[in-house]
Amino acid sequence: MLYLIGLGIGDEKDISLRGIETCKSAKKVYIELYTCPLVIDITYLEKIIEKKIEVLDRSGVEESGKIIISATTEDTVLLVGGDPLSATTHTGLILDAREKGIDVEIIHASSIFSAIAECGLSLYKFGKVVSLPKPQDNYFPTSPYDNILANLQSGAHTLLLLDIGMSANDAISVIVELEEMKGQKILVYETKIVVCAHLGKKSKIGYGTLKELKDVDFGEHPHCIIIPAKLSFSEEEFLEKISKA
Repeated sequence: MLYLIGLGIGDEKDISLRGIETCKSAKKVYIELYTCPLVIDITYLEKIIEKKIEVLDRSGVEESGKIIISATTEDTVLLVGGDPLSATTHTGLILDAREKGIDVEIIHASSIFSAIAECGLSLYKFGKVVSLPKPQDNYFPTSPYDNILANLQSGAHTLLLLDIGMSANDAISVIVELEEMKGQKILVYETKIVVCAHLGKKSKIGYGTLKELKDVDFGEHPHCIIIPAKLSFSEEEFLEKISKA
């Protein structure tokens, strides 16, 4: 049996009671923190579940086959930051397990996709989620800009998920460069955005122009950015109050 258990978006204390009970009864417990980089006290979490936890990197989850091999013969848990199904990595793992006749159970938890409502924007008005990768030598994809533009044209807000280790400040710099490359004037310095930092754990939310927020210290990761479309009165009022808090 394979269990995928979400840790939520705060810290190790966000795991559900059902998740704790499942970990206690399982034979093997793994954890990965690269898809949702939480600050987790693994030693404390081991005390909670009364079991040793093995940390896996991306290759350990996606390439080694270690989880599937373990789940073939014994109840095995993979602990995941956020919700287990927020990353496509885990969908592939589920398919691999079921193809080999392994039963799979998902224990859900909070994720960024619901937590962004903390900024006051309606979840029903969000469009396609957009990932913003770190530019590399000879690699600077412009598809994030195109997707943001498409969302704005349809009146939808954009949730911009940042590459691992990327701060909101880094992301704003990338956004400005994308605007210079594409030139549609949707992400100029006067464009208002929302920055959300470490939601679920002393959340910090900023609302202002790219120019106003580019040098703000938002502290602990993870960060994400929202590019709002046209705001309703209540959305704008909520954001204005946040920016003055």
